[in-house]
Amino acid sequence: MLAKKNDLTVISIPGALKLIGIITGTWGILVVLTATLAYLPEHPDFSLFTTYLSDIGDTAGWPQILFNSGTLIAAPMRYLVIVLIVLRLTQLGAGPAFAVSALIIGFVSSSGTVLMTATPFSVSPSIHKLGIPLYFFGIVILQTLIFIKEWSLKHIPKVLPILSLLMVVVYFVFATLVMLNAKGVVSRSTPVIWEWLCFFTSIVWVFAQSILLANVCSAPDQE
Repeated sequence: MLAKKNDLTVISIPGALKLIGIITGTWGILVVLTATLAYLPEHPDFSLFTTYLSDIGDTAGWPQILFNSGTLIAAPMRYLVIVLIVLRLTQLGAGPAFAVSALIIGFVSSSGTVLMTATPFSVSPSIHKLGIPLYFFGIVILQTLIFIKEWSLKHIPKVLPILSLLMVVVYFVFATLVMLNAKGVVSRSTPVIWEWLCFFTSIVWVFAQSILLANVCSAPDQE
């Protein structure tokens, strides 16, 4: 991860991306796993089809402590991964307009995560609801930008932009179902599995981007 250049130690972006990405993905898994395990004793009816992640984060005691504190810690880690991905794509040929747009949208999305997590629905419904569109639509826009850029760069494995597109689809479906539930069109449990799919696809995306993008060795494309 560290390289020497002109007697100065500089950080290797691919190495930093791989390390921070793996740590962030692992942290995300541990946060949800430990919070879910703390949730189970009092909620033996837990199911991926009926229990929202937000239900766990809104449950007083250890589930709320583990989930919300862990997610708050993960927010800056996630944004750092986004920064490193943007820097890596810049090395591979992405232009400054993409970089600036992605960093701004990534910051907005990360801010939405903080708002949702720092203020559970039971504490302040209005602030919690404010964070929801910032996070979800920020993710959709960011992943769309990354999909378009990665697809256009020749030396990047096509699985990476495909994963970004998959995230766009999953998050968009979940957000749509949540809005339909608010209007009484679908039941409360209908969007649940899609929230879990949002989590699973985001973890896979972080690991894939961190490892595969860091391993790209071809000469950068020129726009």
